Amino acid sequence: MDTEKISSAQEGWKRCAHMLSEISNPLFVALPTFGVIALTTAPDVLHAFLWWLIAVGGISLAPFFFVLRGVRKGRYSDRHVSKREQRLVPLMFALGCVVLAFLLLFLLGASRPLIATVTAVLVALLCAALITRFWKVSLHLVGMAGAVTVFSLLFGPRALLLTPLVLLVGWARWQVRAHTVLQACVGAGLAVIVTVGVFWLFGVL
Repeated sequence: MDTEKISSAQEGWKRCAHMLSEISNPLFVALPTFGVIALTTAPDVLHAFLWWLIAVGGISLAPFFFVLRGVRKGRYSDRHVSKREQRLVPLMFALGCVVLAFLLLFLLGASRPLIATVTAVLVALLCAALITRFWKVSLHLVGMAGAVTVFSLLFGPRALLLTPLVLLVGWARWQVRAHTVLQACVGAGLAVIVTVGVFWLFGVL
């Protein structure tokens, strides 16, 4: 009986980890993240919506549908592109989309914090693409840690209350055996270093 309870509990934790892995996909995390940044830095709601639409179109929607199409055609193992050797092409596609979003936002005079955040995404993706050629880094942790770091820099120490989300996502990715603890830590560390560095260069800090 005790064995059955332990097995049931383990299955429950695994289902929870899989659910967290799905909803913490960095392509999904970008949606509310850029929404908050746009709404708090744009001069009005119309500009905020336009900036948000461009940002998530390039950073989230286009890469998501590219990967989804690849999964349906059998090019990628799943929506997370779990196999390291399959990640380079979608990462390069995402880089191109982010560059396009950056150029459009720059031409439209988007706020400095929004441009800085897009730049941080661009640099983090470039670093991840380089690392991926030799080693598997957690993009989930890059996305979540990057979002928490941006909020902390823009809204102050109270945003650090979101830090447990990074630990939760790290646990989920480890639990589903998608990443090791080191891969999760490197992803989170990469996001923090890149975001702080880019914000400092843009004079947003």
